[in-house]
Amino acid sequence: MSGLPAWLIQRLSALYLAGFTVYALVRLAMADSWSHTAWSDWLAAPLNAVTLWLAALALLLHAWVGGRDVLLDYVHPLGLRVVMLTVLAGWLLGSGIWFGATLLEVM
Repeated sequence: MSGLPAWLIQRLSALYLAGFTVYALVRLAMADSWSHTAWSDWLAAPLNAVTLWLAALALLLHAWVGGRDVLLDYVHPLGLRVVMLTVLAGWLLGSGIWFGATLLEVM
């Protein structure tokens, strides 16, 4: 992925993450309780769960595009670049799986 698609993913994911951050901070500021039960109840609402899943996906995509662009621009030896891209992809994939498992456990 290069050029316009990567640029669009980076910008759209940044916009979504900014909007979600404002939404989550307002929700946090208005919360009666910060207990695990209160957050589980909040996540039980389908709209909140969907927005959080989309935020996680946007964060992973944003990190992939940004990290990939940095590695492609600044790591010149091909073998090292492939290894670093593989590590980045594995780390992001593992982070996504961990987040999904944790969120399912909370819900």
